[in-house]
Amino acid sequence: MSTLKKIFFFSLFILFLSLLFWGIYTLSFKKTELPKNTILPLNNPPSQDSPKTPPISKEKISLASQEPVISPTISKSGDKIWYFGASGELKETDLVGGASKKVSETKITDPSSALWSPDKSKVLLRGNNTFSVFDITNSQLSPLNSNITSVSWQAVSSKIIYKYSDPTSKKSSLNVSDADGKNWKKIIDLPHDKISFLQIPRSGLISFWNNGDANYPTDFQTVSLLGEDNKSLYKDIFGADYLWDNSGSYVLVSQVDAKGGTKIHLGVMNYNGGEYKNIGLPTFVSKCVWSKDNKIVFCALPGNIPDNSILPNDYKAGKFNTADTFWKIDTVTGEKSRLVETSDMPNTSFDASEFFLNTDESLLFFVNRIDKKLYKIVL
Repeated sequence: MSTLKKIFFFSLFILFLSLLFWGIYTLSFKKTELPKNTILPLNNPPSQDSPKTPPISKEKISLASQEPVISPTISKSGDKIWYFGASGELKETDLVGGASKKVSETKITDPSSALWSPDKSKVLLRGNNTFSVFDITNSQLSPLNSNITSVSWQAVSSKIIYKYSDPTSKKSSLNVSDADGKNWKKIIDLPHDKISFLQIPRSGLISFWNNGDANYPTDFQTVSLLGEDNKSLYKDIFGADYLWDNSGSYVLVSQVDAKGGTKIHLGVMNYNGGEYKNIGLPTFVSKCVWSKDNKIVFCALPGNIPDNSILPNDYKAGKFNTADTFWKIDTVTGEKSRLVETSDMPNTSFDASEFFLNTDESLLFFVNRIDKKLYKIVL
């Protein structure tokens, strides 16, 4: 082959290689054209099997559940909300308010309320005027004696305090027992059946009082778990209800101004019933929750109360719903500030109850008595 032909074929070969590499480069790096106004994601989109995180609402106050709830609480882990659905199933949702899922397959028949044990391992359930204990760990439901008319947890999750109504004598007593009702012991006989009670935090004392009624004086008393040292702390006021702080050092008091009163007052006093101070926020303790610092309380201030309503009787009887605003109160200085400004309030009426905070107290949760759903406020 002549030298000229060799040069020709060599040049042809170089041209072929150049065209080949150019084609590979074009196919590898050519950008795909997108339709106009297409927004590219910052990160790779998740696969179809990846769980989707619900968007965090930028609203100051927003829904935290997609359905009506019964007795919600923060889970033991602190990152979920547990509640019972209307169907009686124990469910959980995240703090954002995403989709819920079942925690247990056990279905509770017609639950009306639930009271969670301190370690969230058990629940005292009320339904059809009877009580039962639900052990979440093993999904076991145990009925309590049918003559138990009210029940609460002790500071430990293995013991309960309950009110027993004797069907023969028609008299009531306060008792303690294991969580399943066994190994019971009477603490004290009660003057009548309409009694509320709570163990005082970080103490061996139980506080009890006749249910707040505007027409009868309330007597706020304490007694030891052994049934000793019964004494009256605060009495001869009307329509009173109480809420202890987390240390057992101070207690919120809501009361009316007089017998058959129409004006509610909120105050605070020490564990001995002394140093009473009117906070200056007319609300019920059922619309408040203590902060961990035992100084700050978060409360809903009820509005739209009908004129001449007997308080708290008419409100407890469900004769009206309130239209609430939300406040932070320093119980030491009396300073008050709005949690949600008027401009940030949604076009929804709130009759708030069952307040609780998340672990770091960045969120305040409550149940709206109007639609039974759970809402949250960003603090």
